Amino acid sequence: MSARRVVAAALAVVGVLVVFVAGIAVGGHAQATGLTQLRDPIRGLLLGDSGQDLSGQVLDLLKDEYYVKVDSGKLESTSVDAMVESLKDPYTDYLTPEELAALRASYNGRSFSGVGLGVEDRDGAVGVTRVCPDRPAARAQVRAGDAIVSVDGATTKGLTLKQVVEKIRGKEGTTVTVGFRRGGAAPREVTLTRSQITVPPVFSEMRTVNGTKVGYVRLGAFTRGAGEALSTEVQDLKAKGAEALVFDLRGDPGGLVNEAVKVAGVFLPDDSEVVVTQGLHSPRKVYRTEGTPAAGDLPLVVLVDRNSASSSEIVAGALRDAKRGVLVGERTFGKALVQSTIQLRDGGALKLTTARYLTPSGYDLAKRGLPPSVKVVDDPDTPNVDEALQRGLQLAAARA
Repeated sequence: MSARRVVAAALAVVGVLVVFVAGIAVGGHAQATGLTQLRDPIRGLLLGDSGQDLSGQVLDLLKDEYYVKVDSGKLESTSVDAMVESLKDPYTDYLTPEELAALRASYNGRSFSGVGLGVEDRDGAVGVTRVCPDRPAARAQVRAGDAIVSVDGATTKGLTLKQVVEKIRGKEGTTVTVGFRRGGAAPREVTLTRSQITVPPVFSEMRTVNGTKVGYVRLGAFTRGAGEALSTEVQDLKAKGAEALVFDLRGDPGGLVNEAVKVAGVFLPDDSEVVVTQGLHSPRKVYRTEGTPAAGDLPLVVLVDRNSASSSEIVAGALRDAKRGVLVGERTFGKALVQSTIQLRDGGALKLTTARYLTPSGYDLAKRGLPPSVKVVDDPDTPNVDEALQRGLQLAAARA
């Protein structure tokens, strides 16, 4: 056999190994992936003397030998959860079929039954990132930045974000008692009645500051259609005579990256660089705007806070690098990581981090978040006064 054929054969074997090992990496068991059908020595190399992967062997023993009947589906998903947990990455997760459906619904902006809260994992704790106006949580004076410490009298310590969300959501008309902590204050419990929650992607209104018309527009999440909806609202504000704009991204947890590019395109010229993605197994990719910006050259102020994350940081970073808008508020969350969702054979999916986002200037959003140009911290003792918005409106009017 020629040297070239030897090399080709070796590469083919390596290719087979890579394919089968990848199958195991997403939680497959030996029989399901076909590993038990391999001939030695490859089978022995991958599976050991038993001819079966370890997780599959334990699962079969529990099914065949345990003293009561076990839920094999639950055990299989538990083994996947353990693998994902070992990464210590709060954004990489195994999703059950039900959780995958809920995630897709959230990206489409559909309604759900809950109390009107957006939440985020904060170093093992669950923090409120967004409170939907005129919904149960808002009516109970819950605010972004509050921490959820209990649900129905049971502590949330040790629970995952998914588990806390599952406990809070429920059938419309039923109640749930949630404990909130604000800053260093003692926790307070609030009983909330679940209702249908539909989060409008965009809210806008005209404000007048010292005789200057300033258009205010808020984006709640980067769901499907957010870019188009924002463009429509901005065009409407311009038609009404807006001389400057305040774009509010506070409490916006992010969403779809393609919508982030469209949102940035509302303010940036055609073919402007918005964000760069880069990862170990992902080639470098640059995202750019398309089309004429709806906002034209109106002066722009962007409001951000510690709950502005992901796509919010992408847009804010692009506007900052292009010197298109002034960032006002607090340093952003620092969660600009590319999340890919890969469906698995059980109907669930693996949601994993595959790359990181960099601003056009190369700033790593995931490490530090974005610092504001003008720092304004909302005063918790003045719940009826929005200090950051007031400062933003004044700056926008002054730039008009």
